[in-house]
Amino acid sequence: MRKFLIILALSTQLFSQSFSQRLVAPVFYEIGVQPNYQSNPLNLSDIEILKASQNSEYLNGIEYSSSNVLSLSGRLTYSPKLFAGRKTRFAALVNYHRYHDIQERSYQTYSIGLKQSLGKYRYFSIGYWILPEYYLRNYLMRDPQTQLSAREVCNFGTDRFYLGFEHRIYKKNTLEYRLTVRNEIYQAPFSHYDMNMLEGDLKLRITQLNALTLGTEFQLGASDNNNSYDDKDRSYKYLNIRPTLTVRFPGKHRIRLAGRYDQRAYQSEQHEDPLHAGRYQDEYRLDLTILPSLSGPISIEPYAGYRERNVDSDDPGVRDLKSFSRYWFGIRFGFKSIIDMYF
Repeated sequence: MRKFLIILALSTQLFSQSFSQRLVAPVFYEIGVQPNYQSNPLNLSDIEILKASQNSEYLNGIEYSSSNVLSLSGRLTYSPKLFAGRKTRFAALVNYHRYHDIQERSYQTYSIGLKQSLGKYRYFSIGYWILPEYYLRNYLMRDPQTQLSAREVCNFGTDRFYLGFEHRIYKKNTLEYRLTVRNEIYQAPFSHYDMNMLEGDLKLRITQLNALTLGTEFQLGASDNNNSYDDKDRSYKYLNIRPTLTVRFPGKHRIRLAGRYDQRAYQSEQHEDPLHAGRYQDEYRLDLTILPSLSGPISIEPYAGYRERNVDSDDPGVRDLKSFSRYWFGIRFGFKSIIDMYF
């Protein structure tokens, strides 16, 4: 019995030492700051911008339809070899955006993720992302009992949980499948807009070309209106396509061009709900980023973008009210370094 206890104690100690050794890995961190400008952060239509300029109470005292923005970010990445000598990458990311001219719009996001190597260019991933509170604007609400109208603050929180699998299909080309569950929870008195979403992603990345990296993401989803407050149905189905092209130049300098096409079709056939019945919309987005190759831990990345939504509806008023466009530009300053765990 004594020999057995000695052997058990030694085995436990060896396992503990082995596991602690596998935990020893460097921690990579990155911090960034982005001064930028956004032309229409509240996504106002042309009609709304005109009304806001004529009546300061239309947006409940918000004086500007554009804003200077300061964005801050922090990222940690840690990749110990926990299983069979294969890396398990943990990543945590925090973003904060402060809108100087529209304080209500400021928000922050948090995300954590794990990507486990399964060998032979195969990876399993799992992650969670959350935006605790996001201000849309002040909307005119009518009390169903008193029939009196007043402008109310509209905020919502959203999160998403995903599972993914990635593998190599040929040389340096990869394919990733991802399943995501999302929720949008609106604060009262807008709780009837709560949404539950389920979406599937297919991501293709081609990196075998010397001067080009190509990527494409196809996303198909359904959003169900989690509504027990009225008899209206705000559910919709959506399709998103996101191509990306990165061009490499001599000196390892790069330019990245990212496009996005979003299509949404509402399911409602209730003619007494003109905001959603027969509504269909397309969105187009284009992002251009310059990625110069700099020696050392500092990165500088100028960027610009444009987004436009076009709405089709049985009601011309809805078509004009929900269509908008905006642009933005700025520059990212980043600093990368390592916390060395090899001691």
